[in-house]
Amino acid sequence: MSNTPNFNLLELFPTPVFATQLPQEHGSVVEWFYNQEMISTTSPNSVDIANYGDRSTSSYILDEPECKGLKGLLLGLTKTFGDYLGYDYDEYKFGQSWLSYKHPGQHHQQHSHPNSLISGVFYFGQPEENTPAIKFHKMSGGLNSSIILPKMKEDLREIKYASESFSVNFTPGLLLLFPSHLHHSVPLNKTQTTRCSLAFNCVPTIGFGDEKTLTELKF
Repeated sequence: MSNTPNFNLLELFPTPVFATQLPQEHGSVVEWFYNQEMISTTSPNSVDIANYGDRSTSSYILDEPECKGLKGLLLGLTKTFGDYLGYDYDEYKFGQSWLSYKHPGQHHQQHSHPNSLISGVFYFGQPEENTPAIKFHKMSGGLNSSIILPKMKEDLREIKYASESFSVNFTPGLLLLFPSHLHHSVPLNKTQTTRCSLAFNCVPTIGFGDEKTLTELKF
């Protein structure tokens, strides 16, 4: 019998990620996605030098009339997620939105979206089973961070407090919304199929900041 007294673990400052499956009636816009012009992000004219795959020529894809129904749904869900985060905004608008293809052997390094408040990704296509779609990363550091690296158990799968990252597998129709400051990456595509997604950033329609403190940013 354990001598450990009863205790609670206080889950401080959790970072939520909104996950849902979109209705199948939006399949028609997916067919339209497949017909969009794509550009390689590894081309000589690109700022990306890594093997990041292709993106749509348009980086405002959700502003196209064919996306009207999907656009309304996504903005409504963004509002719902923003309410859960405690944000006091009546409505949101899209910043940039783009299609992203990761062919076999391609990936995207860890990053965040500093020009946005809420980001999202919608997955479509038929990948191989257990294909990783995205990996979220726990960010720590600052002046109070320890410079001593602790010895960790070999198997951390059952210890959620020790995890440094969290992977989500690809499911056709899956929509994820997350705070734009949350670091994420796209794992290496080790399959023989292309991994397809729609990515987007959202901002409050009224803008950020405060006029009186000279931090206001209007769109």
